Amino acid sequence: MSGLGDLHSKLTAIAERLPTIRSVCTNEESTKLFLVLPVLNALGYDVTDPTVVQPEYAADFRDSLCDRVDYAIMRDGVPVIAVECKKVGADLTANRGQLRAYFTALQSVRLGILTNGLRFEFFVDVENANIMDDEPFVTLDMEAAAQRAIPADVLDVLSTVTRAGFQPAAMSEIAEMRLVSKRLRTVLMQEVREPSLDFCRTVLRLAGLENLRKSRIEAVYSSMVRNAFEEAFVIPVLELLRTTPENQGATPPTTDVAAQRIVTTDRELAVYRYVCRRLAFLASDEHQFSAIEHVHYRDYVGKFAVYYRSVNKGRLFDFIEGGNGYDRFIFPDPIGEISTSTMADIDQPLRAVFSLRIRELGSAQPAGVPVPHKLRA
Repeated sequence: MSGLGDLHSKLTAIAERLPTIRSVCTNEESTKLFLVLPVLNALGYDVTDPTVVQPEYAADFRDSLCDRVDYAIMRDGVPVIAVECKKVGADLTANRGQLRAYFTALQSVRLGILTNGLRFEFFVDVENANIMDDEPFVTLDMEAAAQRAIPADVLDVLSTVTRAGFQPAAMSEIAEMRLVSKRLRTVLMQEVREPSLDFCRTVLRLAGLENLRKSRIEAVYSSMVRNAFEEAFVIPVLELLRTTPENQGATPPTTDVAAQRIVTTDRELAVYRYVCRRLAFLASDEHQFSAIEHVHYRDYVGKFAVYYRSVNKGRLFDFIEGGNGYDRFIFPDPIGEISTSTMADIDQPLRAVFSLRIRELGSAQPAGVPVPHKLRA
């Protein structure tokens, strides 16, 4: 087995034990013992060898009463990785400052790891030497690893973190590229969601439209810029995701005579297309974006169901077309029914339910997923 394959197998084996282990991890110490140390061991660091992993390592500028990082991973007698642990479920973002202080105090440290046993955030010092960056350059999600393969790009990065492949220079270069790429995506997504005046002027100028008044851009062209981006980039990507060998070879299930009489309306299809487009912008990461290909619909008598992977367990909402301009979107509890004439009103509930369904059902394509079809309720 290759190095990356071996690493993937070890991490996956740990992840698959999470459902039974996390319930006993009621404090920081049990989290370290049952969830953190196995991952360090999988990365090649012998947690039983004090020359490799030292617990409670002094990480402070003070000589007495100094703070201590949970684990220091050693190389040639000096710490090169600082690992700070929190109990299962702890908010990692709120604890980044503590790891940053240790990172600065330990001048030889090149990598910081912050974890609650379920998520492992990896930090370097791209922005300023010896000052930990605000954002992790890669995150290992062990809960997700229990449901789907660890992304290849994450494994590639982790290969530079293992004891056998520890390469601070290569790791920093990768980190810089990933952080810049993440920021560019964030900027572009924000501009597409709510195009700024400068962004609109730039795009419109490239399209041959110049010297436009601010009021004209805001009233007419900003929505055109947003819609054009969707049509040019988002929709083709989603269609490409759906054009998989599995979907191409899928055989539509047999339906009864009554089901054949159900006519899916233009409005219902517009709702489905809106859901796919909006989820592309609302997705928080690449996993959520790729999961959009598993969003389908079923048309019933009296309602139109949009679901993720499973029409029952993965239901996102039921849509009932209104005759007075107000449509009904019935989400699972506790959200309930939303009656609106503006589809943008469902964006946040849609995002919340979609994220929940991914956590519950995973993002991998199960065998035999049917193509959208019509059934009697």
